[in-house]
Amino acid sequence: MTKLRTTLTAAAVALGMSLAAGAAFAHGSKMQSMPSDGQTVAAGTKVMHLMFDAPMRITRVTMTAAKGKTYRVNGPAANQAVKVWEGKLPKLAPGKYKVDWRGMSPDGHPMKGAFAFTVGQ
Repeated sequence: MTKLRTTLTAAAVALGMSLAAGAAFAHGSKMQSMPSDGQTVAAGTKVMHLMFDAPMRITRVTMTAAKGKTYRVNGPAANQAVKVWEGKLPKLAPGKYKVDWRGMSPDGHPMKGAFAFTVGQ
């Protein structure tokens, strides 16, 4: 009985570890941005960066100003998987901006995220 219990416990641990490893490799889930969420930047800021722990194909980045105007932020082509995506910003007036991004993880799953930053005087 003890040997069977030990074998079942070992099998359960191995299964749990393989499922956890599969989930870890399934998606590039860690993302950082520059400007970072909540950061205040200078009015002359010209680029933004999205940084991932695994190459990501960014398909769309939009930025919305507090007054509702929406901008499309252009960067590397959507068929190019990158760990660091650099988008060119238009000239920004002081105020708060929300950025929404969409992409595809290395395994083809759709990913999305959002963050906000403020442009100072």
